[in-house]
Amino acid sequence: MVKQTASIILQALLLVSILAFPFNIRPIEAEGTIYIRADGSVYPPSAPISTVDRITYTFTGNISDSIVVERNNILMDGAGYTVQGDGIGRGVDLSGRTNVTLTNMKIETFDYGIYLSGSNYSAVSGTEIASSNIAGINLYCSFNNRISGNNITANVYEGVYLYSSSNNTISGNNITANVYEGVYLYSSSNNTISGNNITANGWDGVYLYSSSNNTISGNNIKDNGYGVSSYYSSNDRSFHNNFINNTSQVDTQATTDVWDDGYPSGGNYWSNYTGMDEKSGPNQDLPGSDGIGDTPYGIDENNQDRYPLMKTHDIGIQNVTTSKTVVGQGYKVGINAKILNYGINSETFNVTVYVNTTSIATQTVTLRSISSTTITFTWNTTGFVKGNYTIKAIADTVLGETHTTDNTYTGGIVCVSTPGDINGDKYINIKDAVLLGVAFGAHRITDPSDPRYCQYWRGSEGPFNPNTDINSDGFINIKDAVALGTHFGLPNP
Repeated sequence: MVKQTASIILQALLLVSILAFPFNIRPIEAEGTIYIRADGSVYPPSAPISTVDRITYTFTGNISDSIVVERNNILMDGAGYTVQGDGIGRGVDLSGRTNVTLTNMKIETFDYGIYLSGSNYSAVSGTEIASSNIAGINLYCSFNNRISGNNITANVYEGVYLYSSSNNTISGNNITANVYEGVYLYSSSNNTISGNNITANGWDGVYLYSSSNNTISGNNIKDNGYGVSSYYSSNDRSFHNNFINNTSQVDTQATTDVWDDGYPSGGNYWSNYTGMDEKSGPNQDLPGSDGIGDTPYGIDENNQDRYPLMKTHDIGIQNVTTSKTVVGQGYKVGINAKILNYGINSETFNVTVYVNTTSIATQTVTLRSISSTTITFTWNTTGFVKGNYTIKAIADTVLGETHTTDNTYTGGIVCVSTPGDINGDKYINIKDAVLLGVAFGAHRITDPSDPRYCQYWRGSEGPFNPNTDINSDGFINIKDAVALGTHFGLPNP
């Protein structure tokens, strides 16, 4: 009877556990250090990391301890999952590794979020590193690594720490709200820090100590204790950065660094710069503004930005020219607009060309910082009545732009007339025939390698009136003569 009762109880417990099982399923979470072994295997096998080819490793769940990578030439995709510690240790240890990529994972609550020592050609991208790490990413004796596309925030010490490391690239990250430094370089050289948002770090946005030949460019360095601190360092180059509202923009000691990229590329934007921009040229002594301050931005007796940039966002139209000043009705005119980006941010915007108040075309332009380009529009005069037309180009205002007067440029007048009226006097006569005769046989150079590119050329006879290309086909020949002859002697109604 006792055995029968015990058997019934055991069966009941088994049934209850079976029935309860579906309602207690939890996501897989590994506990204990996980290893990617040199042979490509994952240990322990139950860890939520899958691989088919032992090259790409993809997370299938959260991980509650460290990962040690012992294999080179692999990609680890976190698939949005979290690697979480208990306030000590290393999140992902890449010591001695070569060509390892980490992407799309969140790493939190470790001493070191990602630890690299003696590693080569590694990359860290799309990874969120946050919450109480001592240093978000630590590179020790590391070379040729790439850290990009990460959110590195709220670490106890540094967001990114490099010690005795070189040829690493830190780009496109949000490095914010770290208690000490955003990026710390100690005894490191030839590293590139570019295109990052380095903001609201307690001590320094970027700190360099006993470091040299590093490049800091195109970063938004804002609201930090110090924007950049450089101690006992040399030949580090900082340019095209936004230094905005840091408690102190720069702090230097026993340092001689470079703070601009020469002329006309320029230096940095400084929110507390008070100089004017009324001059241009390498010595800032030529007439006309160029988007660069006329006086240097002083840092100390050994450091200055010789070419401080005046604007973070500013585009303008420098000139508008036309291929002809007189065009036969029904034929085409080329319109060239030279566009400049005076600011230190890459910009994408639209440029529209008008004849009088009629829009004829719009083009989208992308310009990197401190650069220019010339864009070409074609105006087909078919359907336009004869008469004079004012040509104008307008560039859209970009976000954050305050100086907009040069976004509009009026480029002169084009006369739409009867084909054959070359000089625009409203008659087709011997004067037009002489002009055509001088240019007859010329053609337009279309080979970009030719120094005469986009010019009409006829032996050594030099410049001539481009209005003689009556039909706008790039050649002054019998077709133009026929067009002139057809209307010869007739007034231009």
